Amino acid sequence: MKTLVILTLCLIALGATAIAVGAFLPATRDGTAMRSFDAAPDLVRSVIRDIDSQPAWRAKVAAIAPGPDGRWTEVTTDGERITFQIVEDSATTIALSFESTRGYIGRWAADLTAAGTDRTLLTVTEQATTPSPIGRILSRLFFDPVAFAATYLDELGAEVARRSSDRGDR
Repeated sequence: MKTLVILTLCLIALGATAIAVGAFLPATRDGTAMRSFDAAPDLVRSVIRDIDSQPAWRAKVAAIAPGPDGRWTEVTTDGERITFQIVEDSATTIALSFESTRGYIGRWAADLTAAGTDRTLLTVTEQATTPSPIGRILSRLFFDPVAFAATYLDELGAEVARRSSDRGDR
């Protein structure tokens, strides 16, 4: 019985420590990545805005579900659901707000800069806020926002190159 009480107290202390550590971690994390594409900004922008095609070229997106008021939900290959809404849509910036079923919210932005007639410099920034102290610890263990942004740009680059080739741009 004494061992059970000690074990229970240790587990409570461990849980309290994890919550305390998580509470001191910043709730918001940013990740930015940049790439140059051999395509005009209008093509890069059109691929980004073609939401329905993303499951075909993004490895971790299983499906897109349209929602009300211009929103849509990405369903990931591991079952997470992330609902997006456009907050800015111009020739040079696409910005989205998002909310995940895993307890975080945030903003994603793509800034497009023409670099000549057939080149685009694209900067993608994701800012995610995790209110839960335990969620903050888990996000640091299992999610790297810079790597996520870089992977997105790699996949986008492959799709832009494919569409550029289909159009006969290169």
